[in-house]
Amino acid sequence: MAIVVTVAIAALFFVLFLFIPEPPAGKKAGTSLIQGRSYSPDLSPRDLFQVACSQCHNLPPLTHRNREDWRILVLKMNRKMLQTGKKYLSSDQIDPLVSYILSQQNSP
Repeated sequence: MAIVVTVAIAALFFVLFLFIPEPPAGKKAGTSLIQGRSYSPDLSPRDLFQVACSQCHNLPPLTHRNREDWRILVLKMNRKMLQTGKKYLSSDQIDPLVSYILSQQNSP
């Protein structure tokens, strides 16, 4: 009985596997990066903050957080931008943006 159930489940997965769509032309399967969708390297950290953050939500109040907390938050939001097909920050833009946020945050 167990062998019959195992074979039936394997057959079901095989049939479902046949219905997985092909990746769009020009994209490799398993890649989540969208080529050509990062911001220009010429943008200032101030402009990056205003443009990148506002594409998903209102600009947040810059409350008192430490550098690592802001860095984690910026990385998390950047990953979300990547996953949803929005423009995203390059790795070279993360630290300058975090420094800008720290310089502008309100006192505790």
